[in-house]
Amino acid sequence: MSLSSSPPRSRITFAIALLVAIFGLGVVSPVRAEAGSAALADGANCKVTPEPPAGTPAPFEGVCDYLAAREGVVQAAIYDKAGDQTYLLDTGDDVQYTASIVKVDVLARWLNGYQRKGTKIPSEIPYSIRYLMGRMIQNSDNAATTGLFHFGGGCRTLTRFNLLIPMDDTKVGCESDNYYGWGNTQTTAADQLRLMQVYAYGANQRPLLGATRKSLKKCKKLGKPAKRKACKRKTLRRADRMARNPILNQSARDYGLSLMQGVEPDQRFGITCGPWGTTCDAPNWAVPDPEVTVSLKNGWKTLPTCTDPIPQCPWQVNSTGWVTGKGRDYALSVLTTRDPVGTGDVYGFNYGIETIQGISKLVWANLG
Repeated sequence: MSLSSSPPRSRITFAIALLVAIFGLGVVSPVRAEAGSAALADGANCKVTPEPPAGTPAPFEGVCDYLAAREGVVQAAIYDKAGDQTYLLDTGDDVQYTASIVKVDVLARWLNGYQRKGTKIPSEIPYSIRYLMGRMIQNSDNAATTGLFHFGGGCRTLTRFNLLIPMDDTKVGCESDNYYGWGNTQTTAADQLRLMQVYAYGANQRPLLGATRKSLKKCKKLGKPAKRKACKRKTLRRADRMARNPILNQSARDYGLSLMQGVEPDQRFGITCGPWGTTCDAPNWAVPDPEVTVSLKNGWKTLPTCTDPIPQCPWQVNSTGWVTGKGRDYALSVLTTRDPVGTGDVYGFNYGIETIQGISKLVWANLG
């Protein structure tokens, strides 16, 4: 279900907000309550690492000053291709949830699976699966995502896939008796950036070290030295082949990026602001600039630790993607949590969008 909304000052009825929260964002299984108050970002607690080399653009220049006046807790990560440098920013260590940006991860796992089978992407992917992929990314359809997540092996399979990237600080949400799980995946901006770099620039698989070690231990238990040596050689060759294989080949990357470039207008907020101009208001947000390509996925939900009625819960709002054009080429992931309840309803959703768009405008200008 798509979501169209106005800036925080606009009034949205409780009924609409409730429907959005239930069907568009997903209601989570009840867990321990958390205070609904939002954190005021402290400029002193905002840190950027590493320091930009002398004479190079600083993508996050001015962002900490901007966030000092904003509520919520922010993580951001950017890879600037021109300088071949990654920068991380955070204002606190609060848990960050993916919400719907995990759908890009689910898509990558499916594309990797077809790639390993030798399937031509996208032409030989069954229409029904392509339909679900499109709904999942371009419309942020939760039912399509749940089907692909569940029948693709659920949290165990996605966790194993993430080891290849690697996304070591991401804990995939598992299905429960009353919730599909994936929306509660815990992550970091750095992990989401690594995933986006796989789509934007390509990356080879990291060998599954645990499996390799297990195989080598089995080799040691073989009786004859010649068999132990042959077993070890075979295991290391398999690991070497894995390390030479791309996580996503060019056709898989192109297909995934094409879906992210076709997100429906009422969901193209976030890191499009700046690249597509500074007028970034609902319902259709920034107007695409033909000279700048933005591959995008956003995510939003109320925090799963809140057991208050949905309109009184703080929000998680995220935006991740790849921007190229007008002399820029960068991948950017911004996660915001504890976006404030304010006047209730979807106030926190709109507040999180404003925070992300403020960061995105600064980044775009800094890299110009």
